[in-house]
Amino acid sequence: MLPAGLTAQYRIVSPSGAVIEFEPDRLLEYRDRSDSLRTDLEEDPEVLYYTDFGRDLEPEDVEDALPWNAIEVVTDSLAALVMPGNLREAQRAYISYAVLRMHAVRQDPDVPCEEIAERELFAVEGFVDGWIAARTLFGGPAYGPLDELAFAREAGVLPGLVADRSNRQLAGCLEVWRDRTSEEIAAYRAWRTERYLEGG
Repeated sequence: MLPAGLTAQYRIVSPSGAVIEFEPDRLLEYRDRSDSLRTDLEEDPEVLYYTDFGRDLEPEDVEDALPWNAIEVVTDSLAALVMPGNLREAQRAYISYAVLRMHAVRQDPDVPCEEIAERELFAVEGFVDGWIAARTLFGGPAYGPLDELAFAREAGVLPGLVADRSNRQLAGCLEVWRDRTSEEIAAYRAWRTERYLEGG
């Protein structure tokens, strides 16, 4: 049995007191995936990227912290990553998202909006893996807006969150996808109010 301090390291707590606990093997999978994506970024000779840390973010700076707003993927091989200055351990999460976004850009763009949205969800999933690894394995500080992504995935409402938060990577498909996922958006909003937030 792990000591209490180590057990706490493998869990994330929501404002309402809900807890997600992770098995060490699962966390190592998240770490390995984010390490692999970082290797892709750093060792691909055709990829140009810029990384830096911007200002420290407060909990109310939700929009600036979300990966689709913090990362600028210009082409399939060019990206700028300006990450929150007070979330340096989360660099692996933002890098994972950037690499998966570049992979998405490399794919055929002439596909239905549903496919565009699925590609974006896949990139966000990669971000969540990296964020959880940063929080639990590398001592990253809690940051509610990004912790919420992990809780939303665990609750099965991550697609509703991504659609609801004006994900700019969806471009012209955002409104189309919102219309198609109105029930998922409603489910996300209800979950956030009733289960995630303090007092919920």
